[in-house]
Amino acid sequence: QSVLGYFALLNTASRMMDTVWVRDAQEGFVLGHICELLPDGAEVIPHNPKYPKRVVTFNDIFQTGDCNKVYDDNCEMMQLNEATLLNNVKKRYYDNRIYSYVANILIAVNPYIEIPNLYTRETIKQYQGKSIGQQPPHVFAIADKAFRDMKVLKQSQSIIVSGESGAGKTESTKHLLRYLCYSYGSSAGPIEQKILDANPVLEAFGNAKTTRNNNSSRFGKFIEVHFDKKFQVVGGYISHYLLEKSRICSASSEERSYHVFYQLMAGAPEGLRQKLKLTQPDDFNYLKTGCTRYFALPNSEITLSPNQKSAAHKKQGPLKDNILDDVQDFKTLDTALGRMGISDDDKLQ
Repeated sequence: QSVLGYFALLNTASRMMDTVWVRDAQEGFVLGHICELLPDGAEVIPHNPKYPKRVVTFNDIFQTGDCNKVYDDNCEMMQLNEATLLNNVKKRYYDNRIYSYVANILIAVNPYIEIPNLYTRETIKQYQGKSIGQQPPHVFAIADKAFRDMKVLKQSQSIIVSGESGAGKTESTKHLLRYLCYSYGSSAGPIEQKILDANPVLEAFGNAKTTRNNNSSRFGKFIEVHFDKKFQVVGGYISHYLLEKSRICSASSEERSYHVFYQLMAGAPEGLRQKLKLTQPDDFNYLKTGCTRYFALPNSEITLSPNQKSAAHKKQGPLKDNILDDVQDFKTLDTALGRMGISDDDKLQ
């Protein structure tokens, strides 16, 4: 906090019983009131009796503002600090509003569930041609702003998607591409579909289960979407770098190698399995040291034969994820490769 912030805090604290946010190791921040000022901090009593009274430094005390109000843009808050920003994001998250703004920057919190109607075609239409702030915060609004700025300024635009592992970068990128291709690629024939089909291919060969993220991208990528002078999608280009090559031959006990190995064994038709001599993960040195269970939803699990399952899968059952399913994901991968122009013979190379 700034020096002016300290004076403001002290002014608030001088009224003693005013509500403040105080840092907490488990909750992040909790509400409380100052009961005594000390030379280097204050003694604070949390409002919730389950939290003990504590002595904290001034750096760990924050003004609250209106902590019951929910804001689309965090910059609208009279008191913007770590505590108020986290409180606003948390309130929105529990109401299934996972997006918020800090000016033109979008904050996204991964819900780890599917929120109904959040990414439908109808939702896409609601954001077309709308400035940021006209509709509730959304990744589609960022995509539309980038397109409109490109069109008005006649300059290429960039969208940076960043965050820690499991934050939702991969899914956010897919929604950005989907918005641009569905909104502005309708007259570009199959090109926009090929751009979208690149995602399941990249994820199969470059994503893996880690201890923190079931669909962790183990490489970096820079995706370009190309538009013509009429601002229609005419092509794309994907640069990839820093692939984690060591994962191919070694994975820890709770992690897996790249998805494609498990997709092949779980989802490939019997003829292809025999041709490639595929059995189950325990039979392969590169896979048996890691997690050998498949991701499978109930409808896919019943299609797996005992010969396809590892000992751990038979004992513990499949890995569960709302998005991942090795059986269905193989079919998606195979279809995507075909639409991208890769023949059946080339797929076997």
